Amino acid sequence: MNYLQEKQRHYIMLGCYFLMFTIAAYGLSLATIQQPMLDSMGGGSYFSLVTLIASIGMTIMTPVGGRLVDGLGSKKLTLWAGLITLISGLIMAFVPNLWVFLIMRVIFSMAQGTIASVPYILAREVNPPEKLNTVFGMLATIMAVGGFVGSWLAGFLMQQNLMSLAVAFPCLTLAAGIWLITQNMEDDSNSRSLHMDWGGLVLLSITLTCLLLSMNFGPKMGWYNIWVMAGFVVGICSLLCLVYWENKSAYPLIPMSLFQQKEYVLLLAIAFSLVYYTIAMNIYLPMAVQNILKASTSVSGSLQLPKTIVLVLVPSFIGMWVAKNTANTWKALALGGLSILIACGFLVFIGPHMPVWFIMIMVGFTGLADAFRSVTITPAAQKLLRPQDMGIGTSMIGFFITLANTIGATVDGIAYDSLVAKTPGLIGMTQGIDTTFWLSAGIALVGLFLTILFFRPMWENKMAQKSSK
Repeated sequence: MNYLQEKQRHYIMLGCYFLMFTIAAYGLSLATIQQPMLDSMGGGSYFSLVTLIASIGMTIMTPVGGRLVDGLGSKKLTLWAGLITLISGLIMAFVPNLWVFLIMRVIFSMAQGTIASVPYILAREVNPPEKLNTVFGMLATIMAVGGFVGSWLAGFLMQQNLMSLAVAFPCLTLAAGIWLITQNMEDDSNSRSLHMDWGGLVLLSITLTCLLLSMNFGPKMGWYNIWVMAGFVVGICSLLCLVYWENKSAYPLIPMSLFQQKEYVLLLAIAFSLVYYTIAMNIYLPMAVQNILKASTSVSGSLQLPKTIVLVLVPSFIGMWVAKNTANTWKALALGGLSILIACGFLVFIGPHMPVWFIMIMVGFTGLADAFRSVTITPAAQKLLRPQDMGIGTSMIGFFITLANTIGATVDGIAYDSLVAKTPGLIGMTQGIDTTFWLSAGIALVGLFLTILFFRPMWENKMAQKSSK
């Protein structure tokens, strides 16, 4: 966008940073305070279900947001989806009614999923190519700060009996982000490109809802339960129908042409492998520290501090390193996979005698992994995309990241619950938590092999072809 003044670019990026801060702050603040909120309204048993449904809604709406960007433009999408997020967030905070909270929680997650990719799309639109990796590094830093501040401040406000403020405080940065972007962006809509694929949206919703709910309820109701089996059958059939529909649709929600680029498909798979570990690290590790090491909640709450420090200091430097040479792209992805492999590989041996300082060092390694991934995946994908697919193509990265978290929560939950049910007590809990890290390490290893053996030669060949033109 060469017509933008330098002042406008700075304000737009500041708005993007506010959006990223809000998304991260809400993600960890709600994870911290959702259970006591539900308990206070008599709905404590709904925690797992509402979390899963909200995750599914956010996952579904991520590619929808990308398609809407291609038509409505980033300015209008930020305004309308941002306002829905803002209003639903405030209603959650100040209307203490269980059913209102549950409905608003789902609407909030869907609206947030719609704008989740906007900062990454705007970053490419308003910045010169040589600055992109550094800008994406800054986005990663802001997300780390937002997550840490969100979790800490929400917990602090809850301790002060300020539950409404604990939910509502990220709305301040969200409102600022919406205002800065909409006031400084020119109208970038293209009404001729706005064609919503309703059939694809319905099929995608049925596919994810049926498969993920069946996986979630399978261990509780039994894998041979008629409803669980029916969910799998309907989900698989819907997935096949979705692929067929999208291949025939004139304006597909998820263009199948995206998957004809092997390099792009590999990037999606690598993104999945580099994010899957987060459920084990963010959910099961604090549980292990509290129940196996018998440490306090304040100790378990401090585990993320080394990761936050790494993500504040490191991403911009990694971004500059990646920008110097296209070959550094695959190297950064490989280092990201290696960092997760080291961290999860050691944490599979967690036990009552493992020192907390060692666990915190391992968490710090995952900060390196997130830094390498965040400054590399999206810029690399955008180099492979056609201009008309930039919105949906960028959002697909976010879709696979949220999908990795959703599937990770489901699979890790199955592994943990099954082992605890088989061997009740501390032994079963330890085996369950160890298994979540085995799964995370294994998937990171697959991503490392995909990067070195397949993506590296394809990427180098693709960049050589581009440089020769």
